[in-house]
Amino acid sequence: MTTQNPFPERPDHDPDRGEGHFDSGSHGGGPVPPPPPAPPPPPSEYGGDTRRYGAEPRNGLGTAALVCGIVALALALIPALNLFTWPLGVLAIVFGAVGWGRVNKGQATNKGQAITGLVLGIVSFFAFCLIYLLLGAGSSEYYSVAPF
Repeated sequence: MTTQNPFPERPDHDPDRGEGHFDSGSHGGGPVPPPPPAPPPPPSEYGGDTRRYGAEPRNGLGTAALVCGIVALALALIPALNLFTWPLGVLAIVFGAVGWGRVNKGQATNKGQAITGLVLGIVSFFAFCLIYLLLGAGSSEYYSVAPF
């Protein structure tokens, strides 16, 4: 008497690839589910990429430096409004330097804007000083004391 297997193998079963593995465990003998995917590795706290997963680049200071630098340089050429340009020039210098530092750390992506804002802030500050030197040198003869 020959015994025949009551559970014939499937025609698409390939034992070399591990498909269709049946387990006689407590879950009823069905196929074994695949293991869950591994979680992503935690971000490095020491060196490496400082950007977190899904974090946006922090480009605000580079953009602010560029805007302050452009406005400061434009207003530095107008003598009546020149007085208000030195704070904008200083802000452009500070924002540009901090923005450039963030780019070097990998936290921002707008290196060109940060450097341009820094340079425009420096140029506007020197233009402010130059205008007042020229105005002061030109007005010195008006304040000379005339001998009587």
